[in-house]
Amino acid sequence: MQASSPTFLLVDGYNIIGAWPTLSQLARRSLMELARLRLVESLANYVAFRGYQATVVYDAYAQPTPARQERSPSGIEILYTSYGETADSCIERLCAQLQRDGCRVRVATSDRVQQLVIGGYNAEWVSAEQLWDEVQQAQQQIRHLQPKRLSSKRGIDAYLDADTLSRLNRWRLSGQDPMR
Repeated sequence: MQASSPTFLLVDGYNIIGAWPTLSQLARRSLMELARLRLVESLANYVAFRGYQATVVYDAYAQPTPARQERSPSGIEILYTSYGETADSCIERLCAQLQRDGCRVRVATSDRVQQLVIGGYNAEWVSAEQLWDEVQQAQQQIRHLQPKRLSSKRGIDAYLDADTLSRLNRWRLSGQDPMR
């Protein structure tokens, strides 16, 4: 495997939803669509910060629907398996394909059987709890990287240095028409 090969994070969507308390509560309240959305939102900054490419796989095993693929605004791929296909088998197929392509693969699931299977593809296993911890740590690191605002003022003056603000005020008070 090359040092520059991309890292792919494959997420067993319903497994993670069932393990993360806030998402699990939404699912129990029959707000599964919202739980799926929140999972992808939670992963967005994390995968961007880590430089990962992510795919969240949702199991449609018992649903008579065709496979479906979407992409979130943040670039996370969302797969819904077809009727009769489990998320586990889809993840295994993706692991094999990505391994052939020389990619680093991490799989997020707390399914112990899946943990053993993905090990055969040289993929890294991440438990739901470990993924939660990594997402939280990344959020903290991102907050520390964001520049602190120097002023509690509102408006443009909060973003301009004193010299630029002074020149803009002089120009504004000069009465010159800016459209000429």
